[in-house]
This record gives sequence, C-alpha cells and structure tokens, in this order.
Amino acid sequence: MLSFTLTAFGVMMAARIKQMQAFMALTQMLVMPLFFLFRRALSAERAPGVAHRAHQVDPLTYIVSPMRHAVFSSLKVSPRAAAFLSPGVSWGGWEVPVGLSLGIVALMGAALLGIAIAEFQRTE
Repeated sequence: MLSFTLTAFGVMMAARIKQMQAFMALTQMLVMPLFFLFRRALSAERAPGVAHRAHQVDPLTYIVSPMRHAVFSSLKVSPRAAAFLSPGVSWGGWEVPVGLSLGIVALMGAALLGIAIAEFQRTE
C-alpha cells in the first residue's frame, strides 16, 4: 500500500514537470522528509505544531504502525516494552485502529492517483 501511495505521488508530480532532473530533485526534496518525520525521529504527540501536522498527513506514519503491531503482537515481550517499541498512532489521545490506518494509506493513494490521472488528462 505504501508503494502504491508513493508511486501515485510520484506520478502526480511527473504529470506537471517537464525535465527529469527537476522531477528527481523535487521528489527527493518532498519524499525524504517523510522518511525522517515518520515517528522515528521524534514523537508525534510531542512534536511542535508543523511537525505534528506533517505526521498526520505522512502515509509512513499510518503504515509503520500496523507493521510494528504485527511484529510485536507475535513476539514475547512485556506489555511495557511493546508499548514503548510500538506506540501506535493517536489523535488527541485516541489510538487509531490498525484497519483505519491501512484505510487511510489506501485512501491517500487513491486520492493521489485520481489527481495524477486528472493532471495527465489536462496536459495531453
């Protein structure tokens, strides 16, 4: 799902950009911060306003949480260690369910793909 979403994002960007070098630079400038922001560098709950908002729209935030849940639910670790290593995604104290996290990523991908299709129809 993450690959689909990031590919849809790249196709959406490519629809408007004429030069390959500009596309590569812009893609790296926009995608690389997503990798650094996704609840690894800092906690989403403690992040300042802009970083907190970035976490909320970053698809990596919503896909990493279900993967961590799958791994740590099958390991024999203490509940305290599991809570620390797999904190989950929360909105104002409410923990987002795994299914909703996956649905958010799928919805983001579908929306980006829809925008990409519209952009390609507009440019041709």
